[in-house]
Amino acid sequence: MKNVPTKARAYQAAVSALGIALWAWAVVRLHFDQPQVAQLILLTLVPVIVFAGLFTQHFRIPLGLNLTHERLTFSLSDAIVLLVAYWYGVHPAIFVAGLEGFITSRRTVRRWSSNLFSTGMMSLVAASSGLIIKFAVTLGATNGELPLHLAAVVFFAASVTHNLVNVVLLSTLLSMRHAKPILASWKESFLWTVPMLCLPTSAAAILMHHALEHGVLTLVAIAVPTLLAINVSQRQNRRGVEQRVSAIEKAHRETVEALAVAINAKDQVTHEHVLRVQIYAAGVARLLGCSDAEIEALRAGALLHDIGKIAVPDYILNKPGKLTAAEFEKMKVHTLVGAQILGRVDFPFPVVPVVRHHHERWDGRGYPDGLKGEGIPLTARILSVVDCFDAVREDRQYRRGLTREEAIELIMEGSGTQYDPRVVGTFVTHLPEFEAEIQAHKGAPVPTYGIEPAEQLSEAAAAVAPAAGLAEEAQPASAKLSERELDALGALARKLEAARPDETRVVETFVAALAALVPYDTCAVALADGDEYTIKHAAGTHAALLKGRRVEQNNGVTGWVLANQQPFCNVNPQLDFAPDAAPRFAGLRTLAAFPVTRGDARHGALTVYSAALSEYGAERQRLLAAAAALLATALSPAERAEAEIAVSHPSLHDSDSPAVIRADKLQAPIESELTH
Repeated sequence: MKNVPTKARAYQAAVSALGIALWAWAVVRLHFDQPQVAQLILLTLVPVIVFAGLFTQHFRIPLGLNLTHERLTFSLSDAIVLLVAYWYGVHPAIFVAGLEGFITSRRTVRRWSSNLFSTGMMSLVAASSGLIIKFAVTLGATNGELPLHLAAVVFFAASVTHNLVNVVLLSTLLSMRHAKPILASWKESFLWTVPMLCLPTSAAAILMHHALEHGVLTLVAIAVPTLLAINVSQRQNRRGVEQRVSAIEKAHRETVEALAVAINAKDQVTHEHVLRVQIYAAGVARLLGCSDAEIEALRAGALLHDIGKIAVPDYILNKPGKLTAAEFEKMKVHTLVGAQILGRVDFPFPVVPVVRHHHERWDGRGYPDGLKGEGIPLTARILSVVDCFDAVREDRQYRRGLTREEAIELIMEGSGTQYDPRVVGTFVTHLPEFEAEIQAHKGAPVPTYGIEPAEQLSEAAAAVAPAAGLAEEAQPASAKLSERELDALGALARKLEAARPDETRVVETFVAALAALVPYDTCAVALADGDEYTIKHAAGTHAALLKGRRVEQNNGVTGWVLANQQPFCNVNPQLDFAPDAAPRFAGLRTLAAFPVTRGDARHGALTVYSAALSEYGAERQRLLAAAAALLATALSPAERAEAEIAVSHPSLHDSDSPAVIRADKLQAPIESELTH
């Protein structure tokens, strides 16, 4: 009961107390007013109730797309309750129904809270249907008896009332537990219980009533086959309903899995990360008293909260450094897109608020809605803490992972500003327990359960900046090359032409000559090797550690440049090295990486690293872009390098020169957008 919402617990306690009090009052009245009836019930009807209970069917109750774990019990003992109300009155019916409710519940689940609720609920149900019968008999009976056709109508009306009150009382409890609309649950449950429960109950009651008029043997002869037939029919109906709902659940699971695949295709999220976040989130949610539905929402949210990133360009997702303001605006929209996508799936738990609000902040400076404090859904507050804790511990293309202690310190620093202090405190306090649970689940499968947003970011969300700050906006390098730069590039072009067509000689010549253009401590040239890229040549400090290494696209700065065919400059060089090599390059301060391309040909990437420079400025970036363009031309087949790339400069108009250089050809790659 500790995980049940407070309202649901209060409601369950109230129904149990009221119903049990009614049952006790019925027992007292029966003892003093109808002692013979009480004796008859105890000696005769109780064994019959136990026998009828053997024909009990348990229907799992559907809420939304899923079947709940709670069950609605159909027992032919309900028909006996109606008969007792007709023969002996309301008090005996309440006594029988309360007793039957306890016996049936105890047979199904041995939990006193459920058993007492079932007793109280069935007592209230019997009182309602018993009053219908009493009212009808009072109005239309002759000598205490109704004609058979009227009795049939009365039993049907009483059966409908019986099941209506049952559905209302039980569905209200389940709606409170699962955070579902109460009226919708009433309607949904009642519509499928009328044909499945009301008609068999009333039919069994009228048949047994009619048979008893011809003696006990006739009653047995009619009742037993009737009970068997109804039981078999109900069993088939139950299987049919559960099969249909199971098919819907299967489709729902496959939808979740498809969405998860879409996420993994865009954002490199590991299954281990998802499993850990699910365990962290569910553990914190239980400790904070979240409902089962909210816990399920968190499990799904751990998997699906970034589904909106399918609308974010790859180059932004994989950018190995700070985002510009424009890029961050595109990134923030993923919360709205994700909520829109999942809002079209009828989840049986509230996952959409988790997805929409997992980037809100406790101080109100988050996005997309700028919610603050308790105004942020608790599930979203929980996910933001546990997802951040685990995510920062993993290596990403734009940063190295933190240690456990560093990650704890990070979320503690954000407590009260970015994160809910109560969530942070609960998580850190119980972290060893969660880690033990994760260790126990090692190897277990992860549980799985152009798009434009329909709405725009709020003004508050538009003003939000990432915690790491924003990068400078990329500006086109429109400045023309100086005469000194043109002279240097012309000399480089002639050297490269002389080295052609030997690729190795071209690259070695280029790297040696580049040092006169742009200073570097280490230089690496990654070239295509089939479908992969390999550092074919490296020069400078610890160059031997780099030469021959494979460069994966979107892994590190050079990998990002290869994947996106855009230059990237002035970021922490440690992001570009494998863990085993990174310590040897600890003294480097900045880098610049440029794609080596000509037309549709993607030859590779040029990356230079510096320990002396704090950044590669605009002038050096222009030179590197031009140099990379010259290298691409030298690596291209001779027939594709028509007229060669030349620089329009008086000192280079030498007809004997192997390179007649045109300024428009050389300037074009320099006019491209450069990243600062």
